[in-house]
Amino acid sequence: MLLSRIFLFTPRRIVGARSQSVLSTTTTAREFKVVLDNGTVYVDQALAEALGWTPQQAQGVSLTLSGWQPHYFAITRTGTDSDLLARGTVESSRNPKVQQMLDYLKDR
Repeated sequence: MLLSRIFLFTPRRIVGARSQSVLSTTTTAREFKVVLDNGTVYVDQALAEALGWTPQQAQGVSLTLSGWQPHYFAITRTGTDSDLLARGTVESSRNPKVQQMLDYLKDR
């Protein structure tokens, strides 16, 4: 069974010192249509290239899927600043103080 999904890809770059990072959007968000079939996500060439694939590559591109249920899921190129940001977001979600602050903000 084929399922269509919309995938948002927003490349970002972290700028600044470790104690004071600033998130900077390097390009605008673009939407891509993807197909999920039996655990495999099929994408078009434009999305593949946006994720770092080039026609000259003999090997694939390593990607990481990070998630924080039920709202935050990101597919990033492994080892990039975007990957570190996504993983940091998921790690922060497990922090009880972060959860407490989010619950506080949700009630406002």
